[in-house]
Amino acid sequence: MTATETGYPVPDRPVIRFTWLTGDWFEIFQKHVALIQSDIARAQAEDRMVVYLSCPISSRRGSHFRTNTEVANFVTRRLADRWGERFFVLNPTAYQLESKEGTGLIVRHISELARETGRDITLEALKAEAEPGGGDYMRMWTRVITEDGYLSDPPSGRGRRGRLLGGLFDAVYFLGPDDVHEFFDPAGGSGSLVRRVEEYFARKSAVDPEFWADFGTVRDGGGVRPLDLGDPADAALWEERRKDFVRNYTVRAGAGFSRGSHDEWNIFVRLNRLRVADPCYGAGEQVAFYFAGRGRGLAEGEGAVSPGYEVPVAAEG
Repeated sequence: MTATETGYPVPDRPVIRFTWLTGDWFEIFQKHVALIQSDIARAQAEDRMVVYLSCPISSRRGSHFRTNTEVANFVTRRLADRWGERFFVLNPTAYQLESKEGTGLIVRHISELARETGRDITLEALKAEAEPGGGDYMRMWTRVITEDGYLSDPPSGRGRRGRLLGGLFDAVYFLGPDDVHEFFDPAGGSGSLVRRVEEYFARKSAVDPEFWADFGTVRDGGGVRPLDLGDPADAALWEERRKDFVRNYTVRAGAGFSRGSHDEWNIFVRLNRLRVADPCYGAGEQVAFYFAGRGRGLAEGEGAVSPGYEVPVAAEG
């Protein structure tokens, strides 16, 4: 069994706790944090404002990681068009195993670790031993959000570097239902939302082999077989999956139904509370909250929500 550790991702700023894998996966995520921070540092050097995009990623009942990645990429492009090139939107799907881009980056880190240790390490072997979960990713994102060792202090002389208050981020954008609905109808055409989501599901099932495999196969006897839609039980399972997909992307879409987004909301809320009392920030320097394209009010930027992957202190032992 792969060992885990529970603790604060940023010990000097103990705002939230998670449980994560140790060993090789830990070292790989350390490399991943450095890479993401270098991307943000480059954006800062270009004098761009940095926005964190909080969005569903992982699959669960009705939610689909490939579709979630497409939605996040769509919203990232739309924000760039509407807000302008001076904004850098940090899209988490580009760095997680759920996307091809994220997988490629992780594989690169694995190769580096293999060279450094002189061991044969592969993604397949690591995943066979243990797959990273929400706690691993949230530890990574907490570090990315909170740490500021590469922050350039403003000319005013207010030394913010080392305050560990998310100083690289100007705003956080929580993907909402309207964003998801617009993805399924970017041109604003006619027809109901349900119809558009059903058409997307049918089209992807017909032309995308990976999409079909996610919904049209089932584990059987230690292997995987395609569903036989001529069999009543298989046909019922296919229809259940289809309905769950449609239900999710019509009425349960957005960050409000993502465990990771709940944690990210609470991280930014706690950092905002700390910023208010910090002499280098203050109330006028809180991270701006956006949900589904609209700015949030005063209370919402300082109000917590239910936890996602967080391990509360009371749960210890």
